[in-house]
Formats: sequence, C-alpha cells, structure tokens
Amino acid sequence: MLPNDMFHTDEPSPIVVARDASYGAAGYRSFEFASFEVCPGDVVALVSVDTAASRDAVLACAGLVHPTSGSLAVDGVELARRARRSLRAPSLPRGFAGVGVFTGLFDVDVALTVEQAVARECAYRGDRSTDVLDYLSAFGLATHADRTLAVLDPAARARLSAALACAGGVRLATFDLNDPFLDGASLADIRETMGLLRAYCAERGACAVVATGETDACDAFTRVYPLDIDAAERLRRSRAPRPAHLKMASTDEGEVDA
Repeated sequence: MLPNDMFHTDEPSPIVVARDASYGAAGYRSFEFASFEVCPGDVVALVSVDTAASRDAVLACAGLVHPTSGSLAVDGVELARRARRSLRAPSLPRGFAGVGVFTGLFDVDVALTVEQAVARECAYRGDRSTDVLDYLSAFGLATHADRTLAVLDPAARARLSAALACAGGVRLATFDLNDPFLDGASLADIRETMGLLRAYCAERGACAVVATGETDACDAFTRVYPLDIDAAERLRRSRAPRPAHLKMASTDEGEVDA
C-alpha cells in the first residue's frame, strides 16, 4: 500500500512509483515488498540495515535492476519484470536518470580532476553545453575543480557523487551513501551534501533517490522510506529530528510506520 497522501492534488505527479516491488535471483534476496514514491523536487532516502537492499532498490529506480515482482514505474515506464507484458527489458531514455559512484559497477578514475570527471559524465549523457565550473558551484565543488579525485576528502567525495548523479540535466539522480568511495563521510558531511542536493532538485524540478543505512541523518531528506523492519526500528530510536513527511514502507512482515 502506498502512503495515503499520494492522492492529494497539491503534490506534483510522482516520477517514481513502487508498489510492493521485490528483487531476488538465484537464491539471492534483496529488497522485498517495497512501496514508495518520488516527486519532482524530492530527495528521498531508501534506508536498509542490509545496505545491499537499498543499493539494489536505488539501482532499480535508475533502470539498472529489474524487480522480479510487484511494480516499479519510472516516468510511466514499468520496469518490474513480472508486472509488464513484454518480454523485452524496458529502458529509460538516455539522459533521464543519472548515477553517482557505485564501486564495482560505476567506478570513477581517481586520476581525473573533478572538472574532467563531471565533464565526461555530462558528455556521456548527451549534454555538451553545460558550463561545468558553474555547475560545480551548485555542489560546493568549484574550488575543487582542478583537484584529482584521489586527493579529495570524504566530504568532497560525497558532494562529487551527488554532482555526478545529477550531471547532464537528468530528471532523476541516484546514488549510494553506503558506497566505499564515500568512506569517512560524517553525518555533517551527509547533511551538507543533501542540503545542496535538495536546493539543486528544487530549483530544477529534478528528484533524487539515495541509498543509506544511516538512520541519524533522516532529517536531511524530504522523504524517508525504511525498507525493512530493523531500519524502521532504528528510525524510531534515532535522536535526529524526524521530518513530518516521514513515510511508510511495506515489508514482507507488513506495513511499517516509521
């Protein structure tokens, strides 16, 4: 079941809608019975204690993992295997969704400078008109433009992953705060990065879906969806201020009110 307020008319139409989406293959079980939505301007956290579950769910939103049951629609395109009639795997339009750093899947060349890495990502997504230095300023990276990725501190790496996910004017940005590339990033670093990302998405009508296992930073997001019972319990116990828009997520053990 989706949150009841998805039917309010004062919200824009969601870009991402998941209904009881699950993913598993060859004995591997990842996220299960996940229901959430993402609207323009949103920066949504998918939270799981098993960090692979939120990582897979975020990759599914980018069209890179196809749920094996339930429904996951992105911009009206149904991505779940068993929810669609066609046997052909669907794909999102080029440049619609962007990804940040996913080690082992979407790695970055640490010998590149920040400007080179972002410029290459923009070009890959078909955007050659963006002023990269101006774009980097939106993520607090303009002064890091000529630094190689190898020397960036964790805070700058977190902002870079967000910048790479949004590069090219995508409508949907996806990245993983659990990724080893971001090791060492503090709660303050995460909150700062999410604040910059929220400002960027609000200005451009884009949205972002972020994987995390960090429950103490839930106040940094516009919506938070726990993907499992343990994550929901940790969110309840978290000392961090909780946003009024903290949503519910469904799990295999029933609905969880975070």
